[in-house]
Order: sequence, then C-alpha cells, then structure tokens
Amino acid sequence: MRTLLVTSVVSALALAACSSNSSPSPQRLSASDARDVLINRNWIDRMPETPSDRLHVYRFVPSMGGGVFQDRTLYKGMFELFMFKVERGDHIVFDLPETHEKVTSQFTIEKVDGPAPFDLKLTIASDPRGPHVYFGMQSETDSDGHLLEQRLAAKR
Repeated sequence: MRTLLVTSVVSALALAACSSNSSPSPQRLSASDARDVLINRNWIDRMPETPSDRLHVYRFVPSMGGGVFQDRTLYKGMFELFMFKVERGDHIVFDLPETHEKVTSQFTIEKVDGPAPFDLKLTIASDPRGPHVYFGMQSETDSDGHLLEQRLAAKR
C-alpha cells in the first residue's frame, strides 16, 4: 500500500512537472519596452464580474502631467491623481500630492496569456496603493480611457 502511495505521488509530481513545462511562460519585457508599454494604458487588477466587485485601475499619462489611480466598483469609487517618472529604466517614482509621499518602486511588465481578456501583466513591487499586480492589453489604443468605461458598462 505504501509503495502504491509513493508511486502515485511520484507520478503526480512528474505529470505536474511535464504540464508546467508545456504551458507558455510569461515573457518579461526589457526595461525600455516596459517603460513604453506602461504609458497611456489602463492597468486593472481584475475584470469585474458583478456591479459591486471592487477593482483597482492605474493609468500613467505623462502628457496630462501624471497619472490616476482608481479604487472603485462599476458605479462609484475613489480616484487619486499623482505625478510620476520612470527612473533607472525599471523604477516608478510616485509623487502623491495629497499625502506628500514619494514612493519609488521597481516594476516589471510581462506578456502573458490571461486571465481573459488580458495579455499584459504589470507588477509594482512596492505599490503605494492597491494590489501589486495589474493587467492590460497590448492592443489597447484607448487614449482617453473611454474603451475601459465601455467595457465596464457592458458588465453592468
């Protein structure tokens, strides 16, 4: 019986190892590519499934002088404006005027396969607000955020 149990565990581990090798692994973008992809894109921690699901959104828009962070549901929420700059290729320096905080955090962007409909993953190691992981879409050309609003409205 013990031999059967050990054999089953070893087989399960081998199967898991094989299946994890066959699944596509995230492709990390270079620091210069990540800096470009960070800008003018909606970064959302999750696609809401109900009108009351809480979500967090970042948008980095240097042409408007900074960015915005939203902590919201589909119908209401809080926003915070901030200034930022990218330093050393892979660090965001957040300047939060409301609290007078300055937070420097390393960030990475990876190409991923989901969760649907996302194909980009932003990780902010020391995020001053919200969670540390957000998702975006390579195909996004949403210069003013209206496509995100339409997508969220469709969930209502």
